[in-house]
Amino acid sequence: MNIHPTTPTEELYSALQVAYNHFNNSLFDAKLPPILFTFQRQQGMMGYFAPNRWASSQGKNCHEIAINPLYVGRAKLIELMQTLVHEMTHCWQHCYGTPGRMSYHNKEWSEKMISVGLMPTSTGKPGGKIVGQRMGDYPISNGSFVLECVTLLNTKNFNLPWVDRFSIRDWNTGNEGISESCENTVLTDALTGIDSNIADQLISNLSHLFDNDLFESPSHQSSKKTKLKYTCFECGINVWGKAGLSLRCDDCNNPMQGG
Repeated sequence: MNIHPTTPTEELYSALQVAYNHFNNSLFDAKLPPILFTFQRQQGMMGYFAPNRWASSQGKNCHEIAINPLYVGRAKLIELMQTLVHEMTHCWQHCYGTPGRMSYHNKEWSEKMISVGLMPTSTGKPGGKIVGQRMGDYPISNGSFVLECVTLLNTKNFNLPWVDRFSIRDWNTGNEGISESCENTVLTDALTGIDSNIADQLISNLSHLFDNDLFESPSHQSSKKTKLKYTCFECGINVWGKAGLSLRCDDCNNPMQGG
């Protein structure tokens, strides 16, 4: 089905759908079901997977993959793709495997990530643990993920047409504590041998692909709250805590949204 976007909503969601379809076909043998994308400003994570979150009037259920616009605008293009494939791997495990309890990234998930070309790591860099509660990842040099990112840019001219003007950079994922220079070294190593123009696109912050005057710096944004309210989107329970926490509701096994 050809999609001809005419509104900002259609343009943005169409771009994500193009990427999802591409990685589903190339990395997951087209075995993942259709999902529903949402954008959620969830503190401390680039995205998450929520199984069977949506229902249709025809009685069908649909999984959700959420992307956090608060961080995407200052992220590198390849980091957006990493986030998408990371969550797609959770979708694969929900459909065909045995997910870990309480968002634990277990060995099955880790092995699938490696098979699609992403190395799980608890530190965001080589040498970290490959299983755990909070996990980052980095691209494996010349792995399937990197090669399919190149194909996505080469054959489908992929780009993200809209980003949040109030994006920030300092999200807390499994990559916390990794310096910008170390992160760039890991990505540069992973992209060794890739066409330089494509590599530059992949490691450029998305904000650099736009006019920087469009973005508001954190200092121009409203003053920071000392505490944030975190809410489970399923049962509605609230807790309060400092900014940057990554919390889950034990009863519903869902991430709690901060705001």
